[in-house]
Amino acid sequence: MKYFDLHCDTVSKCIKNSVLPGDMSLAASLEKGKIFSEWRQCFAVFISDDSSNPKNDYLSQTNYYKIKFRNDDAVKPILTLENALAIDSSDFVDVLVYDGISAVTLTWNNENSIAGGACTEVGLKPFGREIIAKLNDKHIAVDLSHLNKKSFFEVADCSNTVFASHSCCYKTHRHIRNLTDDQIKLIAERGGLIGICFYPEFLGTKYVFEGVWRHIFHLLNLGYEKNIAFGSDFDGAVMSPELDGVDKIPFLYDYLHNKGVGRTVLDNIFFNNAELFFKNL
Repeated sequence: MKYFDLHCDTVSKCIKNSVLPGDMSLAASLEKGKIFSEWRQCFAVFISDDSSNPKNDYLSQTNYYKIKFRNDDAVKPILTLENALAIDSSDFVDVLVYDGISAVTLTWNNENSIAGGACTEVGLKPFGREIIAKLNDKHIAVDLSHLNKKSFFEVADCSNTVFASHSCCYKTHRHIRNLTDDQIKLIAERGGLIGICFYPEFLGTKYVFEGVWRHIFHLLNLGYEKNIAFGSDFDGAVMSPELDGVDKIPFLYDYLHNKGVGRTVLDNIFFNNAELFFKNL
């Protein structure tokens, strides 16, 4: 089977735990991913809100990615940035282009110089507008996950290409990181993706297969079959053993098929929707 995942934190976990990308302790282990006929994984450079040196964190992770991940044909990796703390000028966007960054999650949960994260009420800042204009110019997608509602709509209003890499549906489970139907509608109307996250706190249940089904069912009922994808958050969050690595993905596929989702729809959700989105950047 084919699998496309919009978000994981495997690069930073490799560095933190001093393990190689194929280590079986990793959720998105390159070794585990050999079960797929085709696997495309977005690997995030994650900058923590409490980082003392965001640029150094950015450089260490991008350099590690280039050495250990970038040339792996089996996974066909995509590099993204989560939390834009390292961006201190519009010129730094050129560094993102040089490093092959395809998408930027503008904040994590708190406020930075660009916008307000989910735990704040701060909107998009003037510097943020400047950076987004440069991201637009360089065809780098803007990831709306982690933004609060005010920043979400203000960012979306001035961004050319938007998606939410790892968020679930607020209507299904009321969590501050989940998306309201209005937010989902905006992303869908703009041709973006909603990457269903496997973190039990977002799903609203420890029975994660059932939780994933509930959130997908809600999106399908809204008519957004072409906008559903997965953003697991593997290696960045504590997962249920039921779905704690890429080797469990085939079981999720079978579960959803047994719940009545057709294979054409599933193939779109598991791979095709995200593949088309990134192809069109």
